[in-house]
Amino acid sequence: MKKTRLATGAAALVVMGGLVAGCGSPNSNSTNSSGSTTSGSLPKGQTITVWSWAGGPQLQDVKKIADAWAKKHGDTVKVVDESHNANGFQFYATAARSGKGPDIVFGMPHDNNGTFAEEGLMAPVPSGDINTSNYAQSVVDAVTVNGTIYSVPVSVQTTALFYNTSKIKTPPTNWTQFVSDANKYGFAYAQHNLYFNYAFVGGLGGYVFKDNNGTLDPNDIGLDNAGAIKAYQLMYDMDHKYHWMQPSLTGTIALSQFTSGKTAMYISGPWDVPNIQKAKIPFSIAPLPTLSNGHPMTPFLGVITAFVSSKSPNQPADWSLVKALTNSTAQMDYFNDSQQIPALTSLQQSSTIQSSPMFKAFADEIPNAVPMPNIPQMQAVWNAMSILKNIISGQVSPAQGGKDFVANIQKGIQVQGS
Repeated sequence: MKKTRLATGAAALVVMGGLVAGCGSPNSNSTNSSGSTTSGSLPKGQTITVWSWAGGPQLQDVKKIADAWAKKHGDTVKVVDESHNANGFQFYATAARSGKGPDIVFGMPHDNNGTFAEEGLMAPVPSGDINTSNYAQSVVDAVTVNGTIYSVPVSVQTTALFYNTSKIKTPPTNWTQFVSDANKYGFAYAQHNLYFNYAFVGGLGGYVFKDNNGTLDPNDIGLDNAGAIKAYQLMYDMDHKYHWMQPSLTGTIALSQFTSGKTAMYISGPWDVPNIQKAKIPFSIAPLPTLSNGHPMTPFLGVITAFVSSKSPNQPADWSLVKALTNSTAQMDYFNDSQQIPALTSLQQSSTIQSSPMFKAFADEIPNAVPMPNIPQMQAVWNAMSILKNIISGQVSPAQGGKDFVANIQKGIQVQGS
């Protein structure tokens, strides 16, 4: 996937022990406390429509799993490819409001959850249908809105450190080593994009919205606190003190510099692996190094999900099918066929993932990753992040830039609420 803010943002989508009640088996016989059932007691002859924002080989896996489930349960499942829908995820909301949407949505990034959940367009995951201990807490937080889980994790995405193995034999694990390697061999990344900068901002003590025990407070913005200002100063220093980049550098140029061998380190996600492989340069991927304060970087986490429409009349059967589409077997199919990193911790730690030099680093980065805020007010943050260019270029100081950033976000939130 490519991304800026996981598929809802400006640069995004390609190339991610049992999951739910029933120990990951799509055919286990159980009834959860909400009354949903997962086996032969379900009514037969229903038609369930799935809209999939996963395309390519993963879409074929989804169709295969859905067909097998339908045959077993005596139902019909229609899987519709929405991966190239020009209207994006808002298309689901428009259709759901009119009662013409699908029963199930597959492949939607978690940062859409807040908008759709608050509008009542998503059914909460039934009690007992997801075992939260099977996931990293950050993954659970990503699919939770105001204390309620609204979707089931399918795969995860975050960023890590790509490095040229012909120049760097051992990747840096701390900031001192990183600076030394960057000075010698070069470093670049999409420096104007908060999606990538959050690794520095969060690691140095900033935050987007205050997390109060799983509830994000849009009135408490931490993008102008002392930690965030330290991060902005570091971003400025990368260009003006260390001279690793020019203020005009974009993500496209950063990738080109890495694939041409001009720089030896680059921060990005698994969506860039195919392009880098095509360049035929020797490379590997490692977790991000710790920062000067000794704390780990905190890259943004994106979670690809499946959920049930609140408008669906077939919800017990819907959730049974969601289990089949998101259990451990399905998640490994998506990894093997489409390189989607599984959301289940047990699979991330499996020998299959841990022995994969291209994906181990991303899986190992998950514990430090912070979910992209999933509340509607996050849109105002993305709209305001152009201030980062002013900070990096020196048009405003880091402290003033932080104040401007927060002020613009607050204005944007006010516009959203008017």
